[in-house]
Amino acid sequence: MMAGPQPQVDGNADRTTTVRLSGEVRADTLAGVRDAFDSVVGSGPLVVDLSAVTYLDGAAVALLLEVAAERSLELVVGPGCAVFSVVAVSGLDQVAVVR
Repeated sequence: MMAGPQPQVDGNADRTTTVRLSGEVRADTLAGVRDAFDSVVGSGPLVVDLSAVTYLDGAAVALLLEVAAERSLELVVGPGCAVFSVVAVSGLDQVAVVR
């Protein structure tokens, strides 16, 4: 099993929480990502920064869709983001705010 991305969880001044991901986010590396998402409490939107993600597989997309169904989700993709097309094609841009 490969080591997964090391999510960084930060509280924001507006009382939202940002989970920053990097590298490849795949089925075999999702445990830490799921734990980071589960650690975020509160009713505000969960902000997930994907700007440093280089690969996002179907299992990762399914997890993000699950989160979007449970709470408000914002995705940060940044200019030239490697996974921007995955966000658009998967429909994540229809269930989450993309910035």
